[in-house]
Amino acid sequence: MSIEKIIKQSLTKQIDETTIPDELDQRVRQSFHRYHEKKEPVTMKKKLVMMGLVAAIILPTGVYAALNGTSYFADNPKDLNRLVGEEVKRAAAEGLSIPIDQKITDQGITIHFTEVYAEDSKVLLHYRIEQQNGELVPFEFDTTGLDVVGEANGNPVYQDKGSEGTTSVLNFIGTSKEDYLPFYLTDESGKEVEVGIADHDKPEGVLAFATHGFKLPQPLTLNIDVNRIGKTKGNWKGQFIVDQSKAKEATEAAK
Repeated sequence: MSIEKIIKQSLTKQIDETTIPDELDQRVRQSFHRYHEKKEPVTMKKKLVMMGLVAAIILPTGVYAALNGTSYFADNPKDLNRLVGEEVKRAAAEGLSIPIDQKITDQGITIHFTEVYAEDSKVLLHYRIEQQNGELVPFEFDTTGLDVVGEANGNPVYQDKGSEGTTSVLNFIGTSKEDYLPFYLTDESGKEVEVGIADHDKPEGVLAFATHGFKLPQPLTLNIDVNRIGKTKGNWKGQFIVDQSKAKEATEAAK
């Protein structure tokens, strides 16, 4: 039997044995800076938009490795607040996403960015939060001291102290920033870029930035400011330049 047939049979077997729920809940976090500036000063946490979305379909590690070079955006995620639609999948399948290997590690846990897809007004980043053995960290929380009253898409919902009837959602990816956003973009001068932000807040998923009515500046820097991942406290801080070299082509292909 040829090598091609062996690989094909192996992939078919792994895919057939992969069980994926018809529908899972995902959390989307959105922040629109101009919107917040027009409203009364309230903590960002109270303004996070929670939505149920179809979960990202994640192939087994063996399949993904065998399909080396395949785009995560083309094959895996469903829509993320309408930011990863069929037009994005089509453009990514045409080779208009870019493989990257950016890592930030602390406490034996690595935030690993593996692929970027950029258009003139949108940036998508695939990330994995990995243990030392390369496997994903568990989706777990430390709720010590919290009055947990329920959950939202797997995240604990707790009663705010001193605010009767007010609850908050405990994020999987935590930050010490006052706006509760652990990822943000800055331009060449270091100024934060005003964009809408959405993410899965899971051990693996997509981080999305989108503008409204204007193009993103070039170059762009992704800033990471994380102080907790699930149960683990630490210091995951860093930045890297976002590769926008295919943004023009991707924008045209996605029309």
